[in-house]
Amino acid sequence: MGHAAPAAARPGRYRLMCGLAGLIRFDGGARGQIARVLAVRDRQRHRGPDGEGLWHDEHAVLGHTRLALLDAPHGAQPMASPDGRYVLVYNGEVYNHDALRRELAAHWSFRSSSDSEVVLAAYATWGEACVPRFNGMFAFLVWDTWQRRAFAARDRLGIKPFVFMQDHDEFVFASEAKALLPAMRTRPRAHREAVTEYLVAPFFSGVARPMFDGMAYLAPGHVLHLTADGMRTRPWCDERDPPRTGASWADTAHTLRLHLDQAVRRTLVADAPVGLFLSGGLDSTLIGALAKQAGATPQSFTLAFEGHATYDYAASLIVGSDDQPYAELASTHLGLPRTDVVPLRATFADSVRDVATQNDALPAWEQEVAQHHLARAASRRVKAVMVGDAADETHLGYHFLLDPHAVADPLHVLQRLTGDPYLRPGLLDAPLVHFAGLYRQLAVDAGHAWSTPGDGLRATQWLVRHRWLQRLLHNGDIHGMAHGLEARVPFGDTDLLAVAASVSPDDALRHGVEKALLREAARGLVPEAIRCRRKSALPKDQGTGEAIRRHARDTLATHGEPVAAVMDVPRLLRRCADARPLDEHERAVMFRAASLSHWATLHDVDIA
Repeated sequence: MGHAAPAAARPGRYRLMCGLAGLIRFDGGARGQIARVLAVRDRQRHRGPDGEGLWHDEHAVLGHTRLALLDAPHGAQPMASPDGRYVLVYNGEVYNHDALRRELAAHWSFRSSSDSEVVLAAYATWGEACVPRFNGMFAFLVWDTWQRRAFAARDRLGIKPFVFMQDHDEFVFASEAKALLPAMRTRPRAHREAVTEYLVAPFFSGVARPMFDGMAYLAPGHVLHLTADGMRTRPWCDERDPPRTGASWADTAHTLRLHLDQAVRRTLVADAPVGLFLSGGLDSTLIGALAKQAGATPQSFTLAFEGHATYDYAASLIVGSDDQPYAELASTHLGLPRTDVVPLRATFADSVRDVATQNDALPAWEQEVAQHHLARAASRRVKAVMVGDAADETHLGYHFLLDPHAVADPLHVLQRLTGDPYLRPGLLDAPLVHFAGLYRQLAVDAGHAWSTPGDGLRATQWLVRHRWLQRLLHNGDIHGMAHGLEARVPFGDTDLLAVAASVSPDDALRHGVEKALLREAARGLVPEAIRCRRKSALPKDQGTGEAIRRHARDTLATHGEPVAAVMDVPRLLRRCADARPLDEHERAVMFRAASLSHWATLHDVDIA
């Protein structure tokens, strides 16, 4: 029989977002490892400041931290079935939990209104077949005390994380890679290929494998089975595109709008305030419009920087225009309260260290500093925010997809978005070619080809969906949860994803306009200036270029040894000392070099 420590909880009815921790041993020695699991759990306290729990028997120790957003008094975890057979630790939201609860009522006597109990009841009733029934974002593990086996699952997009270590005698898991460090038996080592990919192709990095050697991610859309005989994983969702419906352009746009409306309504369900990250772009404004249509008035948050109106956005690779005029237009048009979040330049160096501390996949781009400030400011007002993530990646929102040259080979995308990575001489010959070949093979293995322009478009879109999007979702989770803030992703709704996948690239890019069908679905809901606004990425503070140079110089001069294992530190320092302005690629390299140094120093990582 397992034993559970009492879990603290604040009063109220809330949905749960959490941190998972656990250890499984089939030799009966799990109880002797409780201290290690507590250390893993406590490294994730930021993910669950509202409570914590622990359960154990001789084969498993399960820990949990809680950010409360539905039925806090009765949703404590780890959660055991009434007969004691199944024990659940769960992180996420199943948006259709009410419908599943009604279906399960004939098999289960519910004791709470939490979706955690719905997940537990669904697994106890349907087994592995429960997972495709869930519409939401989730990562969970169920320990079967009778059969002595574990089952874990992760949502189809990988919005919620699940990372693990396995050796011959134990399996240890958590929500964040850095949380597993206290459970390691040796000094942490960097996964050299993962770190090199981070330097060469940051926007595709950090999601195929953790930066720490010896760890692995449960892949998005996969389940995991663990028994005394070993571990196996497999996909639970069909990655093949659904058949084209044959519906007209107008009918498909209408269907898309209906499903997005339902998705927004689902993400609004909570007994705590739900906010909105509002950039004034199509995606976030459309979410705000549908939230207002549903009767909500979410507090919105917009990034702003000193002198932002004077920036030359034409010179930027991915930040195409100033968010401020569009965000003001959107909030005024929709009647949404809005807060401008203005990061202080004086604290820039501290912010780079903070972001490198938070992001165990290493900060991929400078915009993560802005994301950090945005999440911290929002967390003081709300417990959850709706975000526009996954819209561009599932509705063909990137304008390079319209360039036949860019989509002809992954190398062309890398050349378009990255520059000299300043790798250590001899580390890797032709790094862009190396990783382009890997990405090309990934798409081929998934059933894509590069024979025609149409093939290249679909293959490139597959890479965007399976690598770029996963990095964005990882960043959204890690920076939000660092401040106890849940990021809700309406565009990750299962029903909406099915509609998006059924749309042909020709329709999604109709008349040479990226995200054309989604723009059509938004007609009449958002101001025309926003509906037709070209994609612009999360902004960064253009006024911190010299601060990045100084911070990289100081960091590499004092803590450059770990970085020297993979980067040409002498050449970097020479460029730091050169008074010539940094171009956008060089600035990004300086940011990543400083971030890598902070990450390796903080976690005492051996990169050699």
